[in-house]
Amino acid sequence: MARLPEGLSRFRDQIVLVICVALSLWAISLDNPTRLDVGTRLAHRVFTPVEWIARVVDDLGTLRKENEELRGKIAAMELDAVQIGLQRRRFEELERRAGFFEHNRGKLAPALVLELTVNRIPVQAKIRIQNEDSLRIWQPVVTESGLVGRVRELLDAKTALVELLTEADARISVESVSSGVTGLLRYNGRIFLMDHVPQGDPIAVGDEIVTSGLGGTVPRGIPVGRVSQVELSKVELFQHVEIEAAVHFSALSQVYVITRPGPWYSRHDDSVLPPEIDASRGARH
Repeated sequence: MARLPEGLSRFRDQIVLVICVALSLWAISLDNPTRLDVGTRLAHRVFTPVEWIARVVDDLGTLRKENEELRGKIAAMELDAVQIGLQRRRFEELERRAGFFEHNRGKLAPALVLELTVNRIPVQAKIRIQNEDSLRIWQPVVTESGLVGRVRELLDAKTALVELLTEADARISVESVSSGVTGLLRYNGRIFLMDHVPQGDPIAVGDEIVTSGLGGTVPRGIPVGRVSQVELSKVELFQHVEIEAAVHFSALSQVYVITRPGPWYSRHDDSVLPPEIDASRGARH
């Protein structure tokens, strides 16, 4: 800011007073209309910037308030988006399960897994169904991912022990979806194997493996897993076929029991072993 000369700075107050007195005398000397016009124009020039600043401040306050409201709405929309995503995933899961039910054409009774008997991985599960159905020996137990096992022992009408596919004696007849090659699914304590696949039969890594329906206790077409490794041999009768299971057995919490009898479930004597298990045990003896 420019400074007054040193000589004038000592009389600054007096100069201001003289100017104010001169302006006052000049204003008094004017007639009333002129005085009013001059006063109005001076007031306009003085107060217009003040009003403009006041409006700007007021507008800034309004913008700040609107900004806060918009932020709140955005936060609510983000939360809604999360909920919508969760609901969409839940709907897709239910849709997948519904399609799985329709595909198998069986009545599925939801069941809660109460216990898992664990060695290296679970070999047996204790379940309780959660509707009006009753359990029977050898009824298949599934998830939306695939076959879990079969009811092996009834504790009461609603509670049972399930023999999982990880049990050494849990033999299930399976087939390749792409080629129709059949074999017996077996767990050797470390991996799942598809036994009794002749050397010349077409089967490859990545083939989807499902239940074949042979044996009469499990309907055809329930997913079991995929071929993860195939080894051929010139001296062996059968191929070495490894299967990656579709079900994560150590994380079972909710399963479904296929309770409705069908053409694939015609056994009348529940005490008799399923043919595939009986045959495999007889072969070992």
